[in-house]
Amino acid sequence: MKFKMTVLYSSKSGNAEILAQSIARDQKTKSDKIPPAYPCEAQKLVFIGLELEGAIDKQVKSFCQDLTPQRTKNVAFFVTNTSNSTDKLQELKDILKKNGVNVVDDVHVCPVKKILFKAGRIKQNDVADAVKWASNLVDSMA
Repeated sequence: MKFKMTVLYSSKSGNAEILAQSIARDQKTKSDKIPPAYPCEAQKLVFIGLELEGAIDKQVKSFCQDLTPQRTKNVAFFVTNTSNSTDKLQELKDILKKNGVNVVDDVHVCPVKKILFKAGRIKQNDVADAVKWASNLVDSMA
């Protein structure tokens, strides 16, 4: 770990959790679901992983409303969804920016195929891409 960071996620299908744990393992830091067991304090970077199928979870919104520059300087999002869209993140980005937290422009999107009425599983190469994205981001901030 190059600096203090945490990887957090909200994951109904398990896809965001898989990405979060892989990123955390690669960066030698902890991962936890939202809301985390311990609040973020003095973090340089918090990764937030979400599955953007349907509305954004109320707990995720509440968590973002509580983030301040004293808790984290930067937030980077990684998402999974079937539409490859990040439009639903705008509300969270606006909340964080209003609180004075920097939001990293580069959102990592991991596409998943829709199987019947739900999202399918992410592929191993998508996990590798997310880990590489996170590593490049961390290196750029170090």
